Amino acid sequence: MFAEPQASIEPLSDHPSALPVAARWVWETWRSKTYDETLASLDNPDDCPPTLIAIDAGRQPVGVLGFGRFRRAEDATATLWINVLYVVEEQRSRGVGSRLLVAAIDRAQSWTELLYVYTDLPGWYENRGWTAIESTDDGTMLRKSLS
Repeated sequence: MFAEPQASIEPLSDHPSALPVAARWVWETWRSKTYDETLASLDNPDDCPPTLIAIDAGRQPVGVLGFGRFRRAEDATATLWINVLYVVEEQRSRGVGSRLLVAAIDRAQSWTELLYVYTDLPGWYENRGWTAIESTDDGTMLRKSLS
């Protein structure tokens, strides 16, 4: 029995045809911006590492991770956040999200010493070494030291 090949994690900019696919996933899941704003934020994130895409053995996109800059009330400047982490349903629980997260941390190290995320899945991040710093009814803010 052969193991299924793992998805490769690559910059989204290397796969321009995957951009509208990834933007659709993000827009349909969260709808926090217009589709065009979502597309632009994934294509050219301001002052952030490049968006990452997970590509399966058949060269199809199966996940995306994008960054953003946001200012918390207690911070003087905007800090780096994971803004989007999405994996297609049929690829979940196969390590794609974990591989995207590891690649994101690797790329973010040259940008910041602390990386943040706000999520409704805090346990998933805590199991990967993140620390919860604030919780609300809607989600939990976590951070990861990169130094």
